Amino acid sequence: MIKLTRIDEYVDEQQDWPIEGFLCPWLTLLSGQPKHGKSLLAGHIAISLIQEIPLLGHKISGNNHKIAWLGYDGGWKQEVRERWLEKSMSQIIFCDSLRSLDSNLWEQLAVRLKQEGVTLLIIDHLYGLAGALGLNDAEHVAVIANLLRPFYEEFGIAILLLTQASKGQFSNGRAAHSVAIEGEARALIRISDKKKNGARKIELISNTSGEESISVRLTPEVVEIRESKSPIKDEKSQRESPDVVRDFLVKANADELISWSGVGREIHRLGLSANKTAGRSMSTRWREQGLIKKESGVVVAGDSLLPPEFLTSPYTNTNASPDYLPSGVYGRVDG
Repeated sequence: MIKLTRIDEYVDEQQDWPIEGFLCPWLTLLSGQPKHGKSLLAGHIAISLIQEIPLLGHKISGNNHKIAWLGYDGGWKQEVRERWLEKSMSQIIFCDSLRSLDSNLWEQLAVRLKQEGVTLLIIDHLYGLAGALGLNDAEHVAVIANLLRPFYEEFGIAILLLTQASKGQFSNGRAAHSVAIEGEARALIRISDKKKNGARKIELISNTSGEESISVRLTPEVVEIRESKSPIKDEKSQRESPDVVRDFLVKANADELISWSGVGREIHRLGLSANKTAGRSMSTRWREQGLIKKESGVVVAGDSLLPPEFLTSPYTNTNASPDYLPSGVYGRVDG
């Protein structure tokens, strides 16, 4: 029999987030492209819970956390053990890879984990769990959701599910395949913008906590918020950028300075960018900073580049002051 409850009679069963604003008590989806650090971040999440240490400024709720880890890639147990054994305080439990979609087996797993006092189940990853199911099909995604839902709804075990992001530089870590995957989750963690020095961008998205974007350094040793550049370096870059633009305006082909795409081509020709597309992006950045602008159909020095009295030139493009011309190019009488 289906139970009906009036809104004023409903008693809210308050569930704290294990990691406030980061990891929800239901299904959290962690997505990112291959080798972007999904398993690494999952490990730091586990250790933060076990050691009750805030993660990237987000508080830990509850105590005595115990983590179950279920992986599918070859050698995953060895990898987790090597990385986290010393920090885990023996509070990480390995689950043998469960490749069946039999709901009875998954319920048995939930019962065992509850008996062991597990508070979080990490599943690494969705592709291994799905097997032959088509993840572009919402009905197939629903099969997976129905296997996982009892863990947090009936047994109070939160789930962190790892999955691959869409390919391409503009995916921003968003989960691949059907939107039903992200729709089932109550919180999303997206990893993107990988750099060689361990830098990453992490986006946290949920209905209850809103959205947050964090620039972090992610390595096997630490996950920490990246420090901003020192004011001295910032001031230096601000001084250098106008000089680059001044030099560009002197050397650029005036015939190209009638369009923004032409500016991009000239930036690339003069060796200031890796390619024409990057040159166009640089021209947009200069324009936004007020270093260049378009006047009477010609790209000229912007208001933030030079005082008005210096915005004249003997060149046909009228972009630069004679003070910035290379020596010997423009005859000048001193005195």
